[in-house]
Amino acid sequence: MSYSSSRFYTNVIQNFKGGNYDAGLRALTSYRIYRTTAASFRKIYNMIVPVLDRIISSSNVDSRTLIRLHIIIEYQKNRNVIDEDLANGIKQALDEIRNARDPKQARKLAETLRDSLDAFLAYVIYGGRRGEEEWL
Repeated sequence: MSYSSSRFYTNVIQNFKGGNYDAGLRALTSYRIYRTTAASFRKIYNMIVPVLDRIISSSNVDSRTLIRLHIIIEYQKNRNVIDEDLANGIKQALDEIRNARDPKQARKLAETLRDSLDAFLAYVIYGGRRGEEEWL
């Protein structure tokens, strides 16, 4: 699939994928969201992370589940629940996992997306709304 240039994908996921975590974290400190609330991101996060964890632990890529997540994220984007840039970045990473050549590559890509989502949660959602609500 073709995506418009996603800052989240380019500046966070790609940096994490290349092992440049400092640059990815710096990008998150200036990343702005306009529609994505803590509650809406948590719902998406809670759908994606179990799938990523299964891929990480077993290298079993369930293409149908990844497609379903892709559709759900697109739906949430179109409902203006999640910012377009964030949604496109996540969808692009999910497609990369689904199209991985081998289980080891899929596992690495799943770990990268998981790390990126965790960092987004910590730096953008929870860090930007300090004291608004408890996550952990």
